Amino acid sequence: MIGTIQHLLNSGDAFLTGTSFLVLLYLIVMIIIYGKMSKNEKHKKIWNILCVIPLTFSVIHLILFVCGDAFKYIISNYLNIYITSVLIALLPLLAKKNPLRIIGNILGIMVCLVFSVLSLENGKFADYTDKSMSDAYISLCGFLEENYVLSEWKKVDYEKLKADGLALIEEAEKTGDTDKYYDALYMLVDSFHDGHAGVIIDDAQSSYAMDKITSFGDYGLSLITLDNGDTIAVNAEEGLAIKDGDVITKWNGVPVDEAIDNVSLPITAGTLENERVQKTFYLAGVGGDTVNVTYINSEGTEAVATLNRIEGNMPRAASDFGILTSSKNEEYDYRMLSDNIGYLRVVEESTDNLSDMIGYITGNHTTAREMYREDLRELRTQGMKKLVIDIRNNAGGFDEVATALTSLFTKEQMYAFSLGVKNDKEMKSVTDRYVKGDGEFSDLEILVLTGMRCGSAGDGLTLYLSRLPNVTVAGLTDPEGINQETGGIVYMPEKAIVFFPTGLVLDENGNPNIDIDHTRKSRNPVDIKISLDKESALKIFSGEDYELEWAMEYLNKME
Repeated sequence: MIGTIQHLLNSGDAFLTGTSFLVLLYLIVMIIIYGKMSKNEKHKKIWNILCVIPLTFSVIHLILFVCGDAFKYIISNYLNIYITSVLIALLPLLAKKNPLRIIGNILGIMVCLVFSVLSLENGKFADYTDKSMSDAYISLCGFLEENYVLSEWKKVDYEKLKADGLALIEEAEKTGDTDKYYDALYMLVDSFHDGHAGVIIDDAQSSYAMDKITSFGDYGLSLITLDNGDTIAVNAEEGLAIKDGDVITKWNGVPVDEAIDNVSLPITAGTLENERVQKTFYLAGVGGDTVNVTYINSEGTEAVATLNRIEGNMPRAASDFGILTSSKNEEYDYRMLSDNIGYLRVVEESTDNLSDMIGYITGNHTTAREMYREDLRELRTQGMKKLVIDIRNNAGGFDEVATALTSLFTKEQMYAFSLGVKNDKEMKSVTDRYVKGDGEFSDLEILVLTGMRCGSAGDGLTLYLSRLPNVTVAGLTDPEGINQETGGIVYMPEKAIVFFPTGLVLDENGNPNIDIDHTRKSRNPVDIKISLDKESALKIFSGEDYELEWAMEYLNKME
């Protein structure tokens, strides 16, 4: 537990956490010294004044800092300090020696203690909304270099990013074109290739984020590259000259492989391999009012079709990419797929806030383990001997939930990961996390379905399950490649918000757990890449759950 607190202190806002516990200590001291000071009227008046001091500072803090764009963050994170200050100011009303005073003091201390512990969850925070765009950008680069936990791991060149970004921002400041400023922010964060880092434009009047998507068109089809290297059309509109399954050889006169490489994605991707999959989809949205597509039709003849942009449509690439990467079932679920194959759909690694926090601090998430145990026992009574665990499009959560589930499938205690701290760019483990080795369902043969939209604690679940001899992990792609803890947030001018991970999660070698480095190669690959030929691609885009069918077929072949 001490290591966890050390990790949280290192990952979060030290001022906020320190102030939370300082105000709690102030409350306790004021309760203790009341007995001595209340015997003298003069001293009692001094005590009454002392009780109001924290509230006075809280009001001043509220006035000074809750006027900018970051007011929601400040109020939510300093709320425990404000409440504790109010409780201290109310102490004179509870000063009589009676049960009300005793009960009030005890409850007050307990409430404030809970608030103070919860303050440990707060990440690192900065507010640059009062600066110019260029000054804020310079401050942001410095803040990220110091606090983004993967700066060294990914070899981020902040000096180059600073220079390139300022060139765009100077143009924005001269012309008033804030889109150039937003371009700089996205360029900076996208260079991390980290799904836990990003930019939010918190302005209902700004269309910048939507424009990044709608700059891509819809020409009536999507594209996907098969295992043999062919790029084919899928989900083509009825009446289009190009049909589903036709091989695309050129896009606007450019060889299709080269055209895919040249696509600039609206949202950053992780591994190079997963990025290419995403680029293929978005190539189908690159063009002007029309686009010329060279293809080989079903008769083996090469032809050129001129496709018109469909006005008013969201890019087909965005929705069709979701078809490839998501599960057909986006709710937690458990059921039988056949007489002997069970199915467990895990959409996130979380249960309830209190249980998740206890599991995180202790490293042992009993609530999650028992929840999964109960559901798996029900499947066993229905004849389950094999199991599909579906974690495609998993939103993440707490790795302690992932290790709790994994523990049900092995009798051995296994190292999972460690929480770390980072000081002077050096990473150090402070507490280890283990798969406990419960083993009630270790006799099952298990097939795990994952993919490129499975990240964070979902990425962790993929890794921990993959270490078990009775588990096979499969997917059309590798998982996303992210596992560090979120928590950093920077408020920037023009209602821009930058977020990034600040909590360090390490592997057994003391390196960041799972996250890709500057080479952008997967460090958490699947055991088996599910084959993708023309037939299977057409199945996927006709609405069939090809991956789940593949998983059942795989398990049925196992004795």
